[in-house]
Amino acid sequence: MLVKFGNWIFHNRNILFPLFYAALFIPSPDILSLEWALSLGGIFIAAGILIRSITIGLEYIVRGGFKRKIYATNLVTGGIYSLCRNPMYLGNILLILGFGIFANSLIFILIFFPVFLFLYFAIISAEEAFLSKKFGEEYEAYKSKVKALIPDLIQIESAFKGYQFNWKQVLKKEYNSLFLYISGIEILLYYNEQIGDLTLLINMGIIVVLYGTVKYLKNNEYLD
Repeated sequence: MLVKFGNWIFHNRNILFPLFYAALFIPSPDILSLEWALSLGGIFIAAGILIRSITIGLEYIVRGGFKRKIYATNLVTGGIYSLCRNPMYLGNILLILGFGIFANSLIFILIFFPVFLFLYFAIISAEEAFLSKKFGEEYEAYKSKVKALIPDLIQIESAFKGYQFNWKQVLKKEYNSLFLYISGIEILLYYNEQIGDLTLLINMGIIVVLYGTVKYLKNNEYLD
C-alpha cells in the first residue's frame, strides 16, 4: 500500500511539492525571533544546497524518473552514496526545513513539514521496492550497510577519495533549482519586510540575468 502510494506521489511530485512552498506564506505564529529564524533557516538551506551540489558534482545518477515513473539505469554505491542511500532527498528535506524556519512559520514546521517527511518516506519505500526488484542481492547488500538518510560521517574521507568535483555538471543540472531557491529567499525576505521594493527588484534582476547566462551556456554546450 505504501509503495503504491509512493509511486503515485513520485508521479505527481512536480504538482504536489510546489504547494509546500506556497504554504510558507500562510499567516502563522512565529517560531523564533526573526533574526534567529533567518540565520538558522539560512544554515539549513545552505546545507541542503551543498548536499545536493556535492551529490550531483561527484557522481550524478539517472534516478530522476522516466516518464514520471521511478527509474534507474545502474546501482550507484560510491561517493556520497556510500554515506547514505538518498543524499538528494536528504538535501531536499534540509531545504524544506530551512525554508520553514526562514519563513518563521510555526504552522509550516508543525503541519506541513511532517507531511513532507511522510511523502518522502513513501517515495523512498517505492524506490527501494523498485531497486530491490531490479538489482536483487546487490541492492540488498548495499541497503544493509548504508542508511537511507542519516549519513555515516565517519566514512566521509574514504567516500570522496578518488572523486573529482565537476562544478559545470552542478550548474547544468541544478540551475533551475538554484534559481527557485534564491528567488524564494528574496521573496521571503520581502514578505517579512526585511528588504524593500527597490532591493527586491534589483536582486531579482541580477538573479534573472545570472539564470539567463547559465541557460545560454548550457544550451550552447559550454557546460559540457
